[in-house]
Amino acid sequence: MQQYDITVVAGSSFRVGAAGRYIKYVSGSNGGGDASLLVTPGMQHGSKITLQPGQAYRVADDAHVPDSWTVQNAAGGATIIGKVVVGNGRIDDNSMQGVVQVVDGGKARTIAGGAFSVYGVAQAVASAYGRVQLWNPATNANRLVVENVTIFTGSAGPQAAKVQFNAAKLASTLQAGISKRADGAASAALACYDTNASFAPDAGSLLALSAQASSSPGFKLAEPIVVPPGYGLLVWASGVNTLFGCSFEWYEEPNV
Repeated sequence: MQQYDITVVAGSSFRVGAAGRYIKYVSGSNGGGDASLLVTPGMQHGSKITLQPGQAYRVADDAHVPDSWTVQNAAGGATIIGKVVVGNGRIDDNSMQGVVQVVDGGKARTIAGGAFSVYGVAQAVASAYGRVQLWNPATNANRLVVENVTIFTGSAGPQAAKVQFNAAKLASTLQAGISKRADGAASAALACYDTNASFAPDAGSLLALSAQASSSPGFKLAEPIVVPPGYGLLVWASGVNTLFGCSFEWYEEPNV
């Protein structure tokens, strides 16, 4: 294999006097115009191939070995200055040039107005446990795909919480889900709350979360929790007479 410099003027040919079955147009430029080459292998009557920089051609094994190669300025533009490789071997270049774009699904959902977040809080009530719920009304055509749950506890001390599904909306509505896009529409899903005289049993709990006094640790789920229309995601505080808050992050998709 041997590399050769070429200078291909419009309207004339440039002969590479080297034998070989293989030619690669390694590089070539004419100042930004069409730098394609019309390539003719010697002893291959009437055979012409157009190559762009980086492309290669090899004649069939049952054909005569070309004794030379002739290149022409295919577009007839400005003079092309470049390099070719000729021989009987082969050179492959698997490198990728250009821009590779990774699609950020979360960003796309936010821009489309389908990602939401909301915070709900139950105030301290004597002898009662605070509860916060992400409620998906039966009238919503979308299911909620919950990706993050964060609890907040006040200064009264450490707090634990249990996360459960339920099928009844809590008594008080605080606010609708807020779009993660500043000018996006609110969600049909709601942050609801109440206080309850009893604490949730262990059975039916998806998760158990905990927080130190006046802290707000987040919990990133390994897989999302899906809340269909007509269901809620309910978080119970374990301590009585304690301010208890909870944040949810989710995106919505058609419930089909």
